[in-house]
Amino acid sequence: MILVFGGTTEGKQVAKILDKLDLSYYYSTKTQVDYTGQGTPIFGEMTSTLLESFCLTNNITIIINASHPFAIQLHQTIAKLSLPIPLIRYQRKFSTRVSHRLVSHIDSFEEAINLFHTNNYQSLLALSGVQTIIKLKSYWKTHPTWFRILDRDSSRAIALEVNFPKTHLLFGYPQSKKEEIKLFEKIAPDVILTKESGNNGKLEEKIQAALHLKTPIVILKKPEISNRYLCIDTTDELTKLVT
Repeated sequence: MILVFGGTTEGKQVAKILDKLDLSYYYSTKTQVDYTGQGTPIFGEMTSTLLESFCLTNNITIIINASHPFAIQLHQTIAKLSLPIPLIRYQRKFSTRVSHRLVSHIDSFEEAINLFHTNNYQSLLALSGVQTIIKLKSYWKTHPTWFRILDRDSSRAIALEVNFPKTHLLFGYPQSKKEEIKLFEKIAPDVILTKESGNNGKLEEKIQAALHLKTPIVILKKPEISNRYLCIDTTDELTKLVT
């Protein structure tokens, strides 16, 4: 039995492959999602203890982690598993980092905030997700800031819980370069913040839109992954590993 951690485009790709191969699997997500694959969907946050118990109870022989690049806690929880189960990291493709005077790559939100102050950026458009609102609170409490988040009740609740102004919430997904340019022109921030979210996160489109408008863009680097994982990014590699 295979355990897949999904909730992403990559997770859907894994499910599609396993369905095609007629392999049994559980499809795990943090929250309940619309799932149409042949596997057994489960949802809820897994601690190390719960994960180990689940694997033993359900005879898990392979774990495929296809979750978001920034699901740091989940990546670490899976990597700490004491059972001798192969761990596969099926990840999205990432382009080479852009070297440009308007593009900065940083390792933490603290570093981002320091950079904003050092460069005297007075306004911010954050494309880094609703979970990062709290991490940037010290900046947005004193500087006009807009966050683009998913258009769903759970995201609104997170934003309102930390008293982020409703009027500065934008709803939607990453778009084409043309659409991102429209948004960036409308908000006209001093700086844009995003994550190194890979090709599926349309990082390249965000960068090109920012450069088109000569707007500085700050990118939070994707976290390093444990060497316990076998990291792959093609369906052919995955097929070979599970058959």
